[in-house]
Amino acid sequence: MRTLTFVADKQVLRKQGDFSGLVMGSSGYLRAQFTFSGDWTGYRKVAVFRCNGAEYPVLLSGNTCKVPDEAAACQTFKVYVVGKSGDSQIRSGHVTVIQRRY
Repeated sequence: MRTLTFVADKQVLRKQGDFSGLVMGSSGYLRAQFTFSGDWTGYRKVAVFRCNGAEYPVLLSGNTCKVPDEAAACQTFKVYVVGKSGDSQIRSGHVTVIQRRY
């Protein structure tokens, strides 16, 4: 399994590490791991993967989740995170992940 690492600093999301050599069409292979600044403490977090106009939200467990197969099947997908605590919500900007065609 390959892990894609992201950092959410306040509302800015950025990729961290090596994103080269990704090939679209994998199934059950990609995992996303997130590091959050203190602004996110106490929030329940969901990663949202967007591809071809559809969104695939995944609840984070231990700040990680599996990348949905629907997103892994796309040449390009976007990721953002949303946190919710009571009536309060925080949302990050998105980052784009580009994969090669197989």
